[in-house]
Amino acid sequence: MNVLQHPRRRDRALLLAVSAAVALAGCGVTSTADTSDRDTGAAIDIDAIAVDKKAQAELPEEMRKSGTLDVASELDWPPFSYKDDSGKTTGIDVLMIQAIGRKLGLKTTIADLGADTIIPSVQNGRYDVAVSQLVTTPERLRAVNFVDYIQNTLGIIQHKDYSPKVTPESMCGKTFVGTQGTGPLDFTRQYSEKECVAKGKPEMTIHVFDKSAATILAVGNKRGVFLTNRAVGEYVAATSNNGLVMGKETIPGSRTLSGIAYSKKHPEVGRAVQAALLSLMNDGTYQKILEKWKVTDQALKTSEIRNETGS
Repeated sequence: MNVLQHPRRRDRALLLAVSAAVALAGCGVTSTADTSDRDTGAAIDIDAIAVDKKAQAELPEEMRKSGTLDVASELDWPPFSYKDDSGKTTGIDVLMIQAIGRKLGLKTTIADLGADTIIPSVQNGRYDVAVSQLVTTPERLRAVNFVDYIQNTLGIIQHKDYSPKVTPESMCGKTFVGTQGTGPLDFTRQYSEKECVAKGKPEMTIHVFDKSAATILAVGNKRGVFLTNRAVGEYVAATSNNGLVMGKETIPGSRTLSGIAYSKKHPEVGRAVQAALLSLMNDGTYQKILEKWKVTDQALKTSEIRNETGS
């Protein structure tokens, strides 16, 4: 498999040209997002969410006393976690983790990290949890545990003038792009190995970038096509004004679960997050958040904790 690693992109203005929605909070710089201005559109008032005492009781005493839920994320991945035109932090993941924080009686702060540093930052205890549409892969489950909150399927996003067009049936031998440390990149690599090379077909060439906006920019520049979550692809294609088109077909075998990551050293954090999420499902807030971004088909009916040994 041809995997090409690209250096960190620092041209913020160029990346912003991809889409006003795909904005970077200081490209290549770890920064903490101010989450005091919460997205309360579509009748979602995060501040009105009542504390769930049972969920709160699951928290470690140290977290209850601190009053803060420190979250690692990547804020250039719309519609999951990003900054809108006004610079406000928003998205499915952002509202979901803020709502969980409210259920636990905690103030949520969100740090903007590179995709490949998110899991290690929870593993080493720098952050309490991580949320960034993180797919629960076996490799990640060796490092952290997860609380399920959404399901995903993948599709192909490409420039309308990209030639030849790539379909789920013609991916072998084609050029793809991907973001380091992400589930879709893992799937792309596995597909090349299992569905192409192992079956005597040409391997896929994969260009790897370390930020999602750089990956989308590469698609816009026709450097390759991109396997991505269908919700992400539809959002980017609709807002980029860069000639991008999201295919209507789903890649077979691509259904995955995404979870909120937490340290294996603190199982009580996972129990608290799960209890808060189930409370959001019961009171309808969970569904409202997904409705806001028109991704109700990705909803789960319940939430489970995932670790190396299973749920």
